[in-house]
Amino acid sequence: MKIYAVDYGEQHCGIAVSDDNIKIAVPKDTVKTVDLQSYFQKLELKKNSIVVFGLPISLSGRYSKQTCLTIDAAIKLKKTVECKIFFVDERLTTSSLYNEFKGKVSSKKIKLSKDQNSSVLILSIFLSNTKNAIELEEKRIFELPEDFSNYKDILIYDTALNLSLEKENISIFARDPWIFWFYCTKNIKSTSLISDLKNYYDLVILENNKKDEFNQIINFSKIMCL
Repeated sequence: MKIYAVDYGEQHCGIAVSDDNIKIAVPKDTVKTVDLQSYFQKLELKKNSIVVFGLPISLSGRYSKQTCLTIDAAIKLKKTVECKIFFVDERLTTSSLYNEFKGKVSSKKIKLSKDQNSSVLILSIFLSNTKNAIELEEKRIFELPEDFSNYKDILIYDTALNLSLEKENISIFARDPWIFWFYCTKNIKSTSLISDLKNYYDLVILENNKKDEFNQIINFSKIMCL
């Protein structure tokens, strides 16, 4: 089984490939972003095939508009080819490339091959430790079970809630890529950093299976598990 990696860009995408047995990432292609889905359709991937996307994250650890665009492309690809899709943190891939080739080839050549070389690094990160990768999975979207207008400050912890409008008294922590994408497409702000949150919330809302993960990392008055 072959494993592919994508360095997603708004204009072009670098593609790398590796065999599941050999586990060596090599550059394969650079394709136009508009042709990404048709490119993988031609490869006739199977349901157990794997495509790894590098997830753009700032050095501070924050998700961004580019993160949302990458996740959106991954979701569309999954609907098209029905393969398994994973994300790996792609921070420092560009600087790693320049450090690796510094003094060996011109910076202009590095830039020209950046897309494919970045995809090789993304795939190498995945192959070196698959446990650090995050699989793309559609999450359950919950409805608010009651009116919470009487609470001053509310935290939604890495959970997809069907909010019609962003409210000033609600903070949203979204580290899961799909959940971040869910709020981003609704133009609702969220953060992927615990340090961006307040020190205290009147109410914390989360899925029951994330209660242990939450582990009282902040102070709160009430917790609601969905």
